[in-house]
Amino acid sequence: MSSFYDDSNWQQLLRPPATEDGSPQVLPRVTAYGTDEARACGLIPFEEYPDRVLEWDELPEVIEKCHREKIFPLYHLENTGLLKQWYQDGYGYCWAYALAAAVMACRAIEGQHPVKLSPFSLGWLVNWRNSGYYLDRAIAGARQRGLAPVEYVPEYNLRPTTFKPGWEQEALKYRPLEWWDTRPRTDRRLMTLQCATILATGRPTYNAYDWWGHAVPCVGMLWRNGGVIWQVWNSHGDGVIELGGSRGVPDEAYGVRATSWGAG
Repeated sequence: MSSFYDDSNWQQLLRPPATEDGSPQVLPRVTAYGTDEARACGLIPFEEYPDRVLEWDELPEVIEKCHREKIFPLYHLENTGLLKQWYQDGYGYCWAYALAAAVMACRAIEGQHPVKLSPFSLGWLVNWRNSGYYLDRAIAGARQRGLAPVEYVPEYNLRPTTFKPGWEQEALKYRPLEWWDTRPRTDRRLMTLQCATILATGRPTYNAYDWWGHAVPCVGMLWRNGGVIWQVWNSHGDGVIELGGSRGVPDEAYGVRATSWGAG
């Protein structure tokens, strides 16, 4: 599998947002689809991968097959037990929880040993504050420095001086290296088809919803009444929830394609 790793200007892209605590948990995308800036974040336009996008009339059959054969990432995450009652507990870190869940789901389909990753190991992106952040820049940061296991960086801890020594080196084992970038929400049908194509590989998408101010990993789909229902894993302790209609189509969606080979 080819790699599109390029860190030439990632540090400039990762400047923390100016917002303070209490700001929206998810900040709008700042990189345009298909641009050099997006590529520097690790976001490769979907059509540049050699994958055929599903057609709309294929969705009912493909979705049914992915549930019947337990292909969707929700089944891999359930089997690992890593996300049971996962709860962000008032921290504005949904962007980090969703990213960690997406990486763990991708590792599961790759056949890697299950390791619970800490969303709080990404706290350096916001100067160790309780703050929202950009999904595209969070992807760039995670590609560069990875996510540490919770045994090194406990949840709800934003004091790096108290982390287990070696956490930064350990985090390098868990980097999401390759990402699909999907078309903007202005083409809802194409974004839905691209996301369905990613999910049908067993890999999740990393979604943001402006109306919700929230980020979640999409781990499956349902076909109901002639339309798509998005199955997302929420970081408020309620597991998989369903989003339908216009609200189900995310404003941003990225698919994690490959990770570095971590422990186990």
